[in-house]
Amino acid sequence: MLRKIIITNTGETFMKLINYLTCIAIVSIVLISGCNKDNKQKEQSTISVLGTGTVLVQPDMVELSITLTNVSQTTRLAQEEVSRMARQVLAILKDAGIEDKNISTASLSFRTEYVFRNGVRVLLGQRAEQRLTFSIEDIDSDSERVSRIIDQFIGINGIELTRLNFGLKNNTEYFIQSRELAFQKAVEKADQYSELSNLKKIKVLSISEEGIPQILPSNTRITNMAFAESQRMDDSSTVLPSGELEITTRILVVFLLE
Repeated sequence: MLRKIIITNTGETFMKLINYLTCIAIVSIVLISGCNKDNKQKEQSTISVLGTGTVLVQPDMVELSITLTNVSQTTRLAQEEVSRMARQVLAILKDAGIEDKNISTASLSFRTEYVFRNGVRVLLGQRAEQRLTFSIEDIDSDSERVSRIIDQFIGINGIELTRLNFGLKNNTEYFIQSRELAFQKAVEKADQYSELSNLKKIKVLSISEEGIPQILPSNTRITNMAFAESQRMDDSSTVLPSGELEITTRILVVFLLE
């Protein structure tokens, strides 16, 4: 009876030993495989290059903001005057073919107006102020359209032009072009650097955009058409050369080399 117990315990111990050794073997294989993989990755040669693509485009729309202001003895009188001015502005825009969807009220405010005389605050009246924003499209086909509208605005006392930004109604196509140019520049750089280092470019490992794609005015360029149009306008007209816009994309590309 004692012999059977000893044999049984020896068998269980042996099986535990086998299982233990098996676990050690599996862990060793995983560790060796991981080390080999890490070593292989460390041996890989890569190159990171920046690519910048810029497309020059003539704007086809402009966004404007105007502020209408009046100071009167009462808030009601001030607001009635501002409303009268707003109706004049809307009539001008309607005659120019600006659609209602492109016109909106950005703000409307009322406040008491004071002035200081000899260090004493004196009540001047009540101020009403309304800010309108609107966009004018297809200016590339009629460059004088914006000037004609502004010239009419000038006849309204108490109006202030607070913002004028040239832009594009649809910039998707131009951003596609700028991204393509940015990638081409990155590839050209990678080809040059790989040749200088006696390595071969294999494939792209990653692409990431640097910052936010931008649309900025090109300060150094004014289109010939805009200049010619401004020359044809009479001296009393508002001159608004639109210039060109720069649509720029910057990307970082990582290439695998061998």
